[in-house]
Amino acid sequence: MGDGLVQVAYLHPHTVSHSWHESMMRLVAHDAASEGRIVGTGGPFMIRCDSGHLPESRNLAVQRWLDETEHEWLWFIDTDMGFLPDTVDRLVEAADPVERPVVGALCFGLREVAYDGFGGRRVTPVPTILMPAVTPEGHHGFQVRWRFPEDALLQVAGTGAACILIHRTVAEKLRAQHGDHWFDPSRYGNGEPVSEDLSFCARVGAAGFPVFVHTGIKTTHHKQVWISDLDYVQPDVEPGHG
Repeated sequence: MGDGLVQVAYLHPHTVSHSWHESMMRLVAHDAASEGRIVGTGGPFMIRCDSGHLPESRNLAVQRWLDETEHEWLWFIDTDMGFLPDTVDRLVEAADPVERPVVGALCFGLREVAYDGFGGRRVTPVPTILMPAVTPEGHHGFQVRWRFPEDALLQVAGTGAACILIHRTVAEKLRAQHGDHWFDPSRYGNGEPVSEDLSFCARVGAAGFPVFVHTGIKTTHHKQVWISDLDYVQPDVEPGHG
């Protein structure tokens, strides 16, 4: 079904992380020497975006994919992510147009958990593996799955859009139902906003499509953090000695 090609799309504020740049160069070289899923397209959609316009920019990428190409898959990859050269190959192999039309890699966000007393914050990584949840008030939403198996394909309620593969049939059906509003933010039952990527996943699920995360397709996420003695474990032997 479809041409098998993967349209790359990324949003940028005119800068990218070096880890993303090196990862993308290696991925394109790998793709050119193997399946050609990426290099067979007309090139990536490089969409200028600041943090306040994520929904509109993601919607624009999907709109261009459907209107300007016939490519079967769309791969969103954020420009602060690091990934391996075979990431797209592994996502396509894990996906299926009918059974698994949306597959994300294992990604982590960053959550501030406490004031550190020094003007900064204590932080912790958070897997973007979200399961269904219901609040005590009866509102439906998402909850983080903190523990997960290694190298497994998990059906989830939602995940982020930092490294995610989407089949064309999903975008086409959502367009028929909602217009060109795939990533428009929605709201929880208590009125709190839902992020653009989880709003997309909620629409995908409501349209009858499952969403998956593959915990064996790993990434890094370039973030700024505060480190201190609380993060340091003194080694028994100094690095480079003994």
